[in-house]
Amino acid sequence: MGLVNARRFDHPGLGFAAGLLGTGIGFAAMTVWWSWANGTSFDYFIQQVFIGSALYKDSILTISVLFNVGVFWIALQHNWDRFARGILGVIFVTVPLIIWLQSQAF
Repeated sequence: MGLVNARRFDHPGLGFAAGLLGTGIGFAAMTVWWSWANGTSFDYFIQQVFIGSALYKDSILTISVLFNVGVFWIALQHNWDRFARGILGVIFVTVPLIIWLQSQAF
């Protein structure tokens, strides 16, 4: 019965939302780690490193999106193919954005 109820979450829209949430969690984890490792505040990381520096935006976004790879793998292990497609949709949207950010850094 639990598996049947869990199937209702196998929806691409929920996967896309989870992908956006995963990207946000990845960004938050990166913010916490970088701020701790460099002895700065979260605000400094967001304002100076992410927003203020063209060199790091693409790398930070890449790391943030990589969090979704794990969630994608877990979804596939549970045969939530449609949920996984939603997560993949977020990845497909962010890859061109990462490429564009890289081109703007020069």
